[in-house]
Amino acid sequence: MRMRRKPWVRAELAESEFFIDDPTLNIGNWHSKYKRKGPLHLELGCGKGSFIAKLAAKNPNINYLAIDIKSEVLGLAKRNVEKEYLQAQREIDNVLLTAYEIEIIQNILNEKDIVDRIYINFCNPWPKPRHNKKRLTYPRQLEKYKIFLKQGRRNIL
Repeated sequence: MRMRRKPWVRAELAESEFFIDDPTLNIGNWHSKYKRKGPLHLELGCGKGSFIAKLAAKNPNINYLAIDIKSEVLGLAKRNVEKEYLQAQREIDNVLLTAYEIEIIQNILNEKDIVDRIYINFCNPWPKPRHNKKRLTYPRQLEKYKIFLKQGRRNIL
């Protein structure tokens, strides 16, 4: 998705309590970042965040981590999360957003960060055959997810 630069995004994300600016500092410690204990679900390539916003607002017993490469997109995701929680009349306590390159996800998640479910809804299509190694669903990339995906869930990949 092509995204124009949005000058307001950096300041707005910096003020947000549910945006993690440097996710590498939380490796092995993601579960402690949430107010309640619960399973952790991960969305890779969350984009504007409408999927994760609706899902997290409806499921307060599940913790969500949404990752996208562009912080410009996460500014819109932050606003979508706030809108959904306002409608649900709840505090934002079970969702975190962060910007990171998913190709090197092993730098922010490890075997201590047990993830129960991974969502990959609209990953970059990379339509040309020569780009297939860049897809989030490329076999080499799927192997990286096994590091932190819950043991019984690995056969779903």
